[in-house]
Amino acid sequence: MISPNIEHLYYFTTVVETGSFTAAGRKLGRDRSSIGQAIANLEVDLGVKLFHRNGRNLTLTEEGENLYGRARTLVQNYQSFCQLSQNVAHHIESSLVIGVDFLTTVEEIAHIDQALSDQFPGLNVQWQNHPTNNLDSLLEQGQVDIAIRLYQNRDLPEDFHPKHIDNVTMSSVINCEASSTLATSKMSTVRLHSELRKISLVSYPDLNIVLRTDRFELVQQTFSPSSALAIIRQKPSWGIFPQKLLSEQDSTYRIFNIDTDAPLYARRIAIWHHNQSFGKAKQWLISELATLLSKE
Repeated sequence: MISPNIEHLYYFTTVVETGSFTAAGRKLGRDRSSIGQAIANLEVDLGVKLFHRNGRNLTLTEEGENLYGRARTLVQNYQSFCQLSQNVAHHIESSLVIGVDFLTTVEEIAHIDQALSDQFPGLNVQWQNHPTNNLDSLLEQGQVDIAIRLYQNRDLPEDFHPKHIDNVTMSSVINCEASSTLATSKMSTVRLHSELRKISLVSYPDLNIVLRTDRFELVQQTFSPSSALAIIRQKPSWGIFPQKLLSEQDSTYRIFNIDTDAPLYARRIAIWHHNQSFGKAKQWLISELATLLSKE
C-alpha cells in the first residue's frame, strides 16, 4: 500500500461531510472531476473501495465507514500542526491562560475568546475563574499569563504591570416583592440602608471589593453573580451586580442605585508579570482589551 496523500484524505472527508463530489468541489474550490479523480487515486493507494456509486448518489462502503473517522483525525492533526508551525515562525505562543475575577461576565469572556480565535487561529486559550485576591499569586506562580480583575488600592510588587482597561458599571437590584415595601427612589441614603438591612444581601466572591458587605447583618453567600441574581429573583432579597448582567425587562426584580442617583463604578485592570513570556497573542490582547470590552 502506498502512503495516502493528506490532500486526498481531506477531499475524502469533505465528500463524506458534504454528501457529493459536486458539493465538496464547491467547498474546496475544485471542479467535480478533480475531486472524483482524487478519490479514485486514494482508493488505489489504500487498496479499498471507499464509496458505492449509483449515478451521482454516494454511500460509504463498510471500509469507507471504518476509515472515515481516522482520516478526519489525521486531517485535523495535520491542519493543527500547520497552524502551530506558522505560529512558531511568527513568534505566536501556542497557548494563553487568562485568569478573570467573578465580575467578568460570561458574555465578555466569550467575546474576548472569539476575538482571539479570529486573530490567532490555533491558539489554545484557557480560562480560569478566581477571586480577585488570588489572581496575583497565580500570576507570580506562572499558572496564568494575564489576569483581568478589579483594581485594588494597594501596592503591587515591582515585577507586576497593571493597565487600566475600563470601569465596570454596578447597579443594585431588589426582588420585586421586597421592593413593594421600599420606595427606594424617594428615600434618603441613610433610610434606604437601614431598610435594606432588614432583608438578605445576596453576596458572591469579589462583591466586597465594591461594597462593604460586612456592614450588613443579613448576608447570604453564593458562588457567582449569576447564582446570586437567580436567588434574588425567587425571594425577598437584594444585591449589586455588573450592569451588563441586568435587564430592565426582567419583572422579578427592580434596579436602583444604593448611594446616589448614579450607579457605582469599579475600576478594572489587566495585570501581568514581567518575568513571564510575552508572545504576540498576549501583546495583542493587552493592547486590544479595552476596545474588545467596550464593544461587548
